[in-house]
Amino acid sequence: MVFGQHRQTIPTNLEYSVPQIRMLLRQIESIISRPVPQKEWDSL
Repeated sequence: MVFGQHRQTIPTNLEYSVPQIRMLLRQIESIISRPVPQKEWDSL
C-alpha cells in the first residue's frame, strides 16, 4: 500500500491475529497522522 511517500507492507496471511491487525492499524494511523475510526476502517 502506498500513501504519498510512505509504503506499508500488507501481510499475505489468510488469517490475521489481533496483534497483527493492531500493529498495522497503528502504523497506518502514524503515517496519516490521525486515528482511523472503526466505521472508516470497516468501509475500506
